[in-house]
Formats: sequence, structure tokens, C-alpha cells
Amino acid sequence: MDTLQVNPEQISQSTHYVWEIPEKPVVVHLSFDAVDRILVEVMRGFGAIPRRGAEVGGILLGSVETGEKTVVRVEDFEAIACEHKRGPSYLLSEGDAARYEEALARRRYSPEKRSYAVGCYRSHTREALSLSPEDLQHFDACFPSPNAVMLLVKPYATRVSVGGFFFREANGSMVTQAPYLEFPFRRKELGGGASTVGRAREAGPAPMSSPPSSNGRAYPRSAAEGISDPSGSSTYEQEQAGEEAQEPPPGFSYSPEPAVPSEPVRKIRRTNVWIPLSFIFLLLGVLVGFQASLSYRPARNAGILTDAYSISLAASRSGDYLRIHWDRNSPAVRAAQRAVLTISEGSYNKVVDLDVLQLQNPTVYYRNMSDSVRFRLEVFLKERVSVVETFDWKR
Repeated sequence: MDTLQVNPEQISQSTHYVWEIPEKPVVVHLSFDAVDRILVEVMRGFGAIPRRGAEVGGILLGSVETGEKTVVRVEDFEAIACEHKRGPSYLLSEGDAARYEEALARRRYSPEKRSYAVGCYRSHTREALSLSPEDLQHFDACFPSPNAVMLLVKPYATRVSVGGFFFREANGSMVTQAPYLEFPFRRKELGGGASTVGRAREAGPAPMSSPPSSNGRAYPRSAAEGISDPSGSSTYEQEQAGEEAQEPPPGFSYSPEPAVPSEPVRKIRRTNVWIPLSFIFLLLGVLVGFQASLSYRPARNAGILTDAYSISLAASRSGDYLRIHWDRNSPAVRAAQRAVLTISEGSYNKVVDLDVLQLQNPTVYYRNMSDSVRFRLEVFLKERVSVVETFDWKR
């Protein structure tokens, strides 16, 4: 089995990753857009259940071209929900199987269809990237075509997920222990550039929330960094660029309003000057007293500002792993567009990119090697506006 090898020749017209094994009858052209959207589903399930994560699955959609080699084009997919009555594995109940059959009936091949079912996929949160007996039974029952393929995707919390295809050999048998070739299941590593899911999200309107419009995953970082104490205090960071004067649109003209003639100044008798001055001094006294009263409750006002940008970053032991979590209902997190989680353990630093969906599944697992780990979560509200919170875990 080869692992994580991507060659320039495996990129088809910058829109597909070509998965091909020499001397094997099947070649798979996997759309980068499909990779983006399948990965979102996989990571959503991965963060839904502590420790292992829930597996997800569904139907691969595309087309098949037969010739010297069979070319399976995967352009899209349809996710089929699982009730997980038998645990986190993707094992269909009777109700799940009925929904799967119904979806498959709509997606079966017919000559007039340009896109149809060409196989299936599921995420894999078990130990080895291999097919189970239940997988084989499901694949044989639902996808009896000799050209069908099955995709497994193994998600990871701190590194790139891994994928692999399984298919029937010329004699009808299947290699089940491991795929012939594993590949990094992320568009960037496959040569497809930045994720279109992320670009579409950034192009859309920013979510509305009480703090400023935000960003939540991990890409460029702001120049300033908030410094916080081990208890996890937060710092609001903002770099404000100078605004250039906006020119008026074509055809726009400005006509100042005519000046209003001022009323003639009336002379005030010097004997009556003390009356307005007394009133002014009275107002000043009231204002000074009001400001003094506010100075006696700084903690309450500071709490209002702090709570708006609190992320509640924390970490706790969960078996052999540290479970990193935060408050997904925090105004800053809800308004986020992207974020960066940095894990520092001695001289080792790991950066984890988080998108909006992953921020709403606020759990990341990390297997520590020492007794002290620092976690730093930077939530981007705008490109130059971010909220930073750190947490120091010690055994």
C-alpha cells in the first residue's frame, strides 16, 4: 500500500484529483468541489461525539466511461443520515436502510441522466482504513455494478484527513484490508488551491451578532496578539486601517444649502449675567457627580465588555487525549468567519485551521506528550479584527 503520494500528473485540468493504480482496471477522477463538501460532512460527524466521532456516509454521484480502463468520475454526493443505534460506526438501521434505498432508486443509472450513483462513501473513525464485513454486504447489495467504487475518509483533529478508494478487481474480488493508495483528503494538498466552500462563505453576507462581524477558521493572522493569563482571559484586537476619501459616483453633484442668516445679537445687560452662569455651574455639578458615581462600578462595566468577547477556551483530560473546547454560543464565536487553534508543547507547535462549521462543533482532541500544554484560539471577526484567548493545561 502506498500512502499520501500526489503527483502533478494526478491533477486533471485543475478541477479533479486523479486516483490511479498502475495495471489496475479502475481510474477515479475526484472533483475538488466534492472533496470540499464531503470533508465538511465528515468533520461535522467527527466532532459530534467525544473520543471517536460519529461516522457519516452516503452515495457518490457522477458518471462512468468504459474503455481500456474504466474511468469513474465523482462530481457530487448525497449524504444519507444514520441514526447510530449501534454506536458511532456507520451501520444502517432498518429506517436508515429504507432511506438509503429510496435515495438510491432516484439516483440509479439511466441513459438520459448525466449524473447518477457510481458508488458510496463513508468516514472511518476506526483503527485501520479498511472495509468491514458490513461494508462488503452493503456494497454488494446496493452497488452490484463491476464499475462501482467505495471511498473511505479517515478524519484527524490535528492533521490532514486521509482518503482511499476500493473497487472490484477484474475477477470480481475486492481488496479490503487497505486501499492501494491513500491520499490527503483536502483540496489544497491535492493541488486544487483554496477551498471553494471557504470562498463562498466569505463572499456571502457576514452573520449578524452583537459583536462586530467576525471570521472563524484559520488563515492569515493579525499582527497583534493578545497576551492572557493561564486562567484564560481574552483580549480584543483590532488594527484599523486609514480610510480613503470616497469619490462621488458619476453624475453626482453637491449643492450646499443656502446660509441661514443669523439673528441679530442682542446685548445682555451686565446686571443679568449671573443668572445663566449660575445655571451652567449647576449643570456642571450634576455632571461631575454623575461621572463620580460611575467610577465606583468599573467591574460591572468591564464585565459587559469582557463577556461579549469571551470564548471560554478550556481543556480537560479525556482518556489518553486532551479535549479542547470552547463556548460555541459566545457572540464572538457565533459571528466568526474563521479561526486558528495553536497548540504549544515545549518546542513543538501545531496550528489547526477551523472553519465556521468546526467552530460550531467545539471539540478538538490532542494527545499530549508532556505535563504542560498551552492552547491559543484566535477567532477572526474581520481580516484585521480578532479575539484571542489562551489556556494553559497542566497535569
